Amino acid sequence: MRALCSFAGGAGHLLPQMPLLREMAAAGHELTLIGRSSGAQAAPAGIFRRIVTRDDRRAALAQQITPLLPLNRESEVDVVAQYFAGEAALGSFAAAIACAATADVVICDEFDFGAMATGAEAGIPVVVVSVIASGALVRESRVGAALQRLSVDLGLSAQLRLHGDLFVIPFAPRMRAAEFPPPPHTTWMRPDRGPEPHPNGSIVATLGTEFNTESGDLFDRILGALAALDVPAVVAIGSDLDASRFGPQPAHIRIESFVDLEALIPRASVVLHHGGSGMFMRSVSGGAPQIVFPMGADQPFTGDRVEDLGVGTVLNALTADSALIASATGALMEDAATRARVLDLRAEALALPAPTAALNAVQALVTRPH
Repeated sequence: MRALCSFAGGAGHLLPQMPLLREMAAAGHELTLIGRSSGAQAAPAGIFRRIVTRDDRRAALAQQITPLLPLNRESEVDVVAQYFAGEAALGSFAAAIACAATADVVICDEFDFGAMATGAEAGIPVVVVSVIASGALVRESRVGAALQRLSVDLGLSAQLRLHGDLFVIPFAPRMRAAEFPPPPHTTWMRPDRGPEPHPNGSIVATLGTEFNTESGDLFDRILGALAALDVPAVVAIGSDLDASRFGPQPAHIRIESFVDLEALIPRASVVLHHGGSGMFMRSVSGGAPQIVFPMGADQPFTGDRVEDLGVGTVLNALTADSALIASATGALMEDAATRARVLDLRAEALALPAPTAALNAVQALVTRPH
């Protein structure tokens, strides 16, 4: 098979696809990747025959961290129709349709409506991979009208299907909110296993690769908490921030632009993060309780799932001071019941069908008559 692989946002829109894409590459299928240059940096070597990138501001060093804004859940849901089904879709379609002539299948994240439109126009199957653990953002009732406008604007000759011809979910089923059930044509896929958890009393903190530069003074408040806790800590700030902006830190705190989270989290006793779905899953895969600071996008909905499942704590990103963060982190480090619930959720995720099953479903989709 020749697969056109696309993602509409940052690395968080690509990485959930990787178990399937690695399986495809290992089986000898030919993969082309299309997406933002900053997100494509997360693509492992040796998987893609060709990578086509679009420039974006995340590829350059940020000059400032913008102030935090109050959370508005409804506005975050509206962004899907306003941006991802608008400007982002047009850009993705232009890039993808130029590469679609020889493709047998499109594989994309659930926000990449331009890639879905490419599949519809080219008459090839579309496989959509979920990147939102809670399932809360992409809703037919909220994005349907925008997708109809997009189809008209692009002059599509076939219908764009919101969840493609096959919908792949690489998260534990309980991570998805009950009020957002998956579509009927869903297949569940085991996420990356990663190393076995062996907590050593350390802490990992990150605010992701999108909201790191929109986090106000949250990094400073987290660093203050970590200084007070006096345990080994690694803070990943993102490749578009300069660590020197945060000044000297105690010897037990390490600030890095990039770290191997897959290696660090299984050794962490607590993970502090922004609430992105990728970090939610990585923390669970690493067996680590988590403290979530929702700032936007799917993060408040992730926070709901973290609390409902009892696998961590949610703090207000605007108001939580260093003392509160330190207190919550210290309490979670000693909370054996929470860690046990995390390990139960990890076991549920790892019991899902291997990526081979998803690949078989893709192959069946491509070979069936259309």
